[in-house]
This record gives sequence, C-alpha cells and structure tokens, in this order.
Amino acid sequence: MNGEEEFFDAVTGFDSDNSSGEFSEANQKVTGMIDLDTSKNNRIGKTGERPSQENGIQKHRTSLPAPMFSRSDFSVWTILKKCVGLELSKITMPIAFNEPLSFLQRITEYMEHVYLIHRASCQPQPLERMQSVAAFAVSAVASQWERTGKPFNPLLGETYELIREDLGFRFISEQVSHHP
Repeated sequence: MNGEEEFFDAVTGFDSDNSSGEFSEANQKVTGMIDLDTSKNNRIGKTGERPSQENGIQKHRTSLPAPMFSRSDFSVWTILKKCVGLELSKITMPIAFNEPLSFLQRITEYMEHVYLIHRASCQPQPLERMQSVAAFAVSAVASQWERTGKPFNPLLGETYELIREDLGFRFISEQVSHHP
C-alpha cells in the first residue's frame, strides 16, 4: 500500500466547486444588508479626497467601505459538522464570515488609542507609564468586541497607509511574506 492509498478525504456529498454546500453565491440571500454608503457617511468627492474640516484636519470614515451581510442567516455549526474528517486545507467557509477589509487595514485599528502611548511618554512615574502602556495594549479589544468576522488575508506586496494628522503620525503596513 503506497501513501496515496493510505490517506483519503471524507466524503462530503458536495460538488467539487462548492465545499460549503448550501452556501453557494446563487443561494445566498441578500436580506439583512446593512447600509454603509460611503458617499453619505464620509462625503468623499469624485476625486476621492475628503473635504477638510474647519481646523484643516480631514474627516475620517465612520463605517466600513462595503456592505456587510447579516450573519444571522448562517450557522457555523452546520458548516463545521459537514467538514468533520476533511483535510483542513480543503475546508472553505462562506464569504459572509469574512469582514470586508484586509488584515492590514484591521491591524491599523490598534493605533486608535495611540494617545495613551503619548501620555505614557510624558508620565514621570514608571508605574503610571506602565498603566498607560497596558491600557493601550488592551484598548484594541474595545473595537473588536462584537466583530466575529475574519478580515481577508492581504496579498503579497499589498500595502495600507493610515495618516492621522490630528495625532501627528503616519502608519504604513505591507504584506512581505506569505507565511502566517
């Protein structure tokens, strides 16, 4: 018996193009969509630039750039039960479980409370500095609390730039390796 005969994938009953069965794009309902029209929320002009506020600082968006499907129509457990015995690399999840942004974009959300780092650098006492740094480290949890979607994996060479003129920094991230 050679190695190919020894190992086999579990039988799923799915066609080869769709390993998640009932969750094909044709069968997905578009009900429960959340309106996240960026032209209304962010007032982005035709040139792609945001208008400046009175103080000269550009307004940042307040919502995701793409519509988000309601995940209440999908059951993770139903999908996982169908995947028992499959090789992990062959399991695909419906697109509705992803968040409509890249991991590079999501990681910049950790810089939302960067003022805590600035505060720590000004603290005279080591304990106060440590408290501010610890508060910064856990501050990212606040924006992730209700978010169960996985961001899309960035492409090799993909970049994301966050410019916060109001806080005085620029953050640039780039996907430089395809390894996790």
